[in-house]
Amino acid sequence: MPAFLRFCTKSDLSGYTLIIPSVSVGNVPQLTVDLLITTYNFKKCATIWHSAIVPSVGSNPYDSKCSDLCTACEIYSNEDLKLAALQIRSTIDYRIASRFFLDLKEKLQTLFIKNVTILSSMFDYEQHIVSKNKFYYISAGEDERLVQCNNITLLERGINGKYNSNGSGFAFKLYETLSTDFRCTVLGKYISEGDNRPDACMFLEKLVYILDLNSAMDLIIPSSWNFVFGAPPPIEIY
Repeated sequence: MPAFLRFCTKSDLSGYTLIIPSVSVGNVPQLTVDLLITTYNFKKCATIWHSAIVPSVGSNPYDSKCSDLCTACEIYSNEDLKLAALQIRSTIDYRIASRFFLDLKEKLQTLFIKNVTILSSMFDYEQHIVSKNKFYYISAGEDERLVQCNNITLLERGINGKYNSNGSGFAFKLYETLSTDFRCTVLGKYISEGDNRPDACMFLEKLVYILDLNSAMDLIIPSSWNFVFGAPPPIEIY
């Protein structure tokens, strides 16, 4: 069996905060991580393989002139910021998702990751009080910047003691798995499907504040965003 994680550059992630986007409605978490990687100049440092991850391969999503390939799950990092991002570009096989989460937790422990922030999104219609904030969070520890951040609401459990998770993918299951061993947070946004690039820009703004990053950075749009809706229809169909 291939290694669960293979580094392509020598990296020490001990003490880092790791950002993990859940495969959620509108792919807003993935789009947000795309923006984080390009704007703050993250570099690819590792590839993750697991039987739960549906395999995929494609061109470099951040540099259209680069011939390097990207795979379904990769880790990018910024040494100066002590930040890493696990970008997942495929889906998780729900039948063995729990095994993947446990294997991931074990690997993160060996890497001495300090904090984990899971990004998620949920269907807008699940927010029954329209006037409430669009952003929500849950956290396994006190985070002063998170509490002080404007327009973010603590997500409350339902009457069954569980979090409403429609559209949020594996976010809350992963949180349950990791929060026993890591300082773990879920940050999410209620969204409607469509062109969700503006949602990702707003999402990154919140994340930048919470992580205390330089907010004066100009956003660098990934080249892959030029193809969010695919190529124009062929003229032959008209």
